[in-house]
Amino acid sequence: MAISPSILLVELIMSADRLVQSSQSAASIEGQWTPSVVLGHLSQVDEQVWGVRIDQMVDALEAGSNPPAFTWWEPDPVETENRYSSYTLEAASAELMAGRTRLLTRLRALTEAQWQATGVHDVFGELDISTLLIEVLRHDEEHRATLVL
Repeated sequence: MAISPSILLVELIMSADRLVQSSQSAASIEGQWTPSVVLGHLSQVDEQVWGVRIDQMVDALEAGSNPPAFTWWEPDPVETENRYSSYTLEAASAELMAGRTRLLTRLRALTEAQWQATGVHDVFGELDISTLLIEVLRHDEEHRATLVL
């Protein structure tokens, strides 16, 4: 049974809220990203990975083109750490929530047909918008786990 888009949208904002809440009680651990860097990374991934891929999938569908092919990619971790290490937790939290809100706004504008747009990922295989969002949530939880240790 497919998860409805409305449930996925709620889960996306709840996930961001859980990340912010978890970061408030997280301790910095030697050799790991600080909570601010983790939140900054997730903000970057929303903008540079998830949002871009959703747009590519929808654009290909609208153009009648083959689904786009994706490889595993994330923003450079050293650049991410350099950028966000000086952020306060409040600033990093605000950036994550603002970016997640932009992503949600984009998703809310999709038509029912656009939710069916697909892409092919070298790790995840064929995916539609809903499946991609499950990966967003999985990625969020992967990083939230580093905040609750």
